[in-house]
Amino acid sequence: MVPVLNFTCADRSINLFVRSTRTGPESELTAEFVDKTLPTLKNRKRHYALFAEPQLDTGFPDIVIVAYNPRVLDQWTNERKNLTLVDLKILHHLYFVGGADSESIEKILGVDSKSLVRSLERLLGSSLIRWHGKKWTPRTLKSRYAVRSIVAIEAKMKNWASAFQQAEMNRWFASESYVLLPMSSPQKQILEKSRDKGVGIYSMPSGSNIKKLCPSKYGQLPSSYASWLFNEWIGRRLHT
Repeated sequence: MVPVLNFTCADRSINLFVRSTRTGPESELTAEFVDKTLPTLKNRKRHYALFAEPQLDTGFPDIVIVAYNPRVLDQWTNERKNLTLVDLKILHHLYFVGGADSESIEKILGVDSKSLVRSLERLLGSSLIRWHGKKWTPRTLKSRYAVRSIVAIEAKMKNWASAFQQAEMNRWFASESYVLLPMSSPQKQILEKSRDKGVGIYSMPSGSNIKKLCPSKYGQLPSSYASWLFNEWIGRRLHT
């Protein structure tokens, strides 16, 4: 049985902040989903981390389940704990374009030269980039990015439009995004919205098992610098 890393509380030592605990039907729905999901994750061969309402630029996704390969994190360097959001934005940009010189990074990302120098120094010290062919190039993704999937779940009791809106936003960082509904047979328009948005649906009436009614559209990772955040939170926790 593989233990699941639990990120349900804020942890300043790894720069993780979460929304304050709330009470109500949606919180109860989320808690029930977690209680039913955790045992299934522990019985799988893969390694998982579970996040509860982590703070991101797009808000606080209710639940995020991350599958990761711990062997990739064996190459972790202590310098990575000092990486900032700006550093991760630059790193993701370098992976997206395949490498870039300082001038183009400043122009595209709007980073001033002094800040860029400091960010590049931290990324270089973390063994995430190198200077090659007159440009900054990222190290191979498979040796630096341990995350294999990021599944975001947004729980709602009634406001379906709001749930799908947030779930669609979660696709910015997740490979799969779902809405969790407390019903067994959603209305036709809800199923149509799921297909239109590429957002999946989990059904879990109170006291019943979880069912996947619609699959989520799958996206490649990392899809944004926020996808890197989950990788770094896990790495920092494991190497604290």
